[in-house]
Formats: sequence, structure tokens, C-alpha cells
Amino acid sequence: MSSTGTNTDPSAGSSLASEFVTDRRRNANQFERTLWDVVDEIPDPHIPVSLVEMAMIYDITEEDGHVTVELTFPCMGCPAYDMIQNDIRSCLTVLDGVESVDIDIVWDPVWSKDMLTDDVREEMQAAGISL
Repeated sequence: MSSTGTNTDPSAGSSLASEFVTDRRRNANQFERTLWDVVDEIPDPHIPVSLVEMAMIYDITEEDGHVTVELTFPCMGCPAYDMIQNDIRSCLTVLDGVESVDIDIVWDPVWSKDMLTDDVREEMQAAGISL
């Protein structure tokens, strides 16, 4: 899904990850970067980009096999709320080194289309989605 592929360099020019996400991802250790890459392959169920590209993943941390994902939604009444969380858990819990996955829903900062890169905006507009 992601055009970032398996590139773990958060400052890579080809990444569609927003500056907001890039800043959060910068301090990740190697295993956490792997977790970011896995989550970056999970598509938003409504939009043809990944959850990371949609800037819905605010942070991913791991400590002693326990992974915490900070997730937000573009709107409070998202009909895919449970499905997205299940997708994240399903993709991460099968990885070696992951014992559990907690998902913290966060609303600060509030998600904004301003968090999207120009590349993601263009990809969405090409799919007929106006911003």
C-alpha cells in the first residue's frame, strides 16, 4: 500500500509520511521502525492510502514486547473504528518480539488534512477524493 516500501529512513524524500509523522517516527529504535513499516502497509478502509500516510498513527512504541500504538481518527464517528484497530492488532501480534498490542485513541492534536503531504493529497485527488 505505502509508497515508502520498506524504507526505514524517516527523512527519505520519497516517503509519503507527513512531517508530523516523520517527527514522531524519528526517535524510533530499529524494531519500532519495523513496526511502523508494518502499520504503513495497512490501508485506510475508505481512502487509497495507508493509515500512516493518512497521519492517523501518531506514535508506535515498544517495551519488553508490549507495543503501544497512538491512533487518531479524522472524525469521532468513524464507522471503521473497530475494524482499523483490529487490523493493527492482527498485523502486529504475529510479529516475533510482540507479546501484546495496546491501542490508545488520542484526539490531541486533532487530526487535520494539513497533516497530509502534497503527494498523499495528489493520490487522493487522483482517486476522486476532494480535500
